[in-house]
Amino acid sequence: MMNQRLQVEIAEPGQVYRGSRFDWTGFITQVTLDGRHTYCVPESLEPGQGSGGCGICNEFGIAEPVGYEDLTPGGYFPKIGVGLLKRPDHKPYDFFRPYEIIPFPITMVNIPDGVKFIVEPLECRGYLLELEKTITINENQLQIDYFLKNLGERAVRTTEYCHNFIGIDGCQVGADYKLEFLYPVQLLPEENATSQRVLSINGQEISWNFQPAEDFYGQLENISPEAPHQWTIRHLPTNTEVKEESFFTPVRVAFWGKGHVISPEVFIEIKVGPGETQKWSRRYTFS
Repeated sequence: MMNQRLQVEIAEPGQVYRGSRFDWTGFITQVTLDGRHTYCVPESLEPGQGSGGCGICNEFGIAEPVGYEDLTPGGYFPKIGVGLLKRPDHKPYDFFRPYEIIPFPITMVNIPDGVKFIVEPLECRGYLLELEKTITINENQLQIDYFLKNLGERAVRTTEYCHNFIGIDGCQVGADYKLEFLYPVQLLPEENATSQRVLSINGQEISWNFQPAEDFYGQLENISPEAPHQWTIRHLPTNTEVKEESFFTPVRVAFWGKGHVISPEVFIEIKVGPGETQKWSRRYTFS
């Protein structure tokens, strides 16, 4: 979809990504501003590596899989936005691990200035969750609206976040990039020695001392409870940036990356009892 400023490439469900980790709906593979600047990159530049993420894509239950803990091997559990996943053995859930999938039926509907995805649930041991995701554009902004409805008999408590794989104009990560928040940044104790060497923190800003050869990761401590929560990635040589506003109170904020990608991650807590609904939104501004 496109307007005078933005061109947004969205993969049809199951066409580009068919994995068991990320939501199949609204899988945004590229955003181009003014026909000139691009923002999205793949999770890995090496074929066959990583978990298949790209651009702007979200995930439910990275550490809180719905219905997994009380499930015996051979049974199925729901992965919201994906389908029913089969538990193969007694090992703990691992989001990197590929699971056998019975995909949810997904309807894709074109609407003015956007597209809507409707995920029809499949009943699974009392779990029945219907997801609607609407993506719209206005000038240089892109908005994602989520609507989750619990049609089942069992309450659901998990998390959701958007894994933003950002690399502006394909430029490598290094001193030319800044990641900014609206509050002073403090990181939780981090065992990743690479992160400690590569990152510099100055007030509300995170920067990179050099291009990292390995993965880096950080989780923010004492995050702001104010909504909308906001982060901005700036690329200084091109004076280009992307800002995400999350219209909910986050329960966790982290970032991951490697030499070609920076991925801020803002988590929301999902709590829906039988018959209940939950709504939330994210808005991106490209400039």
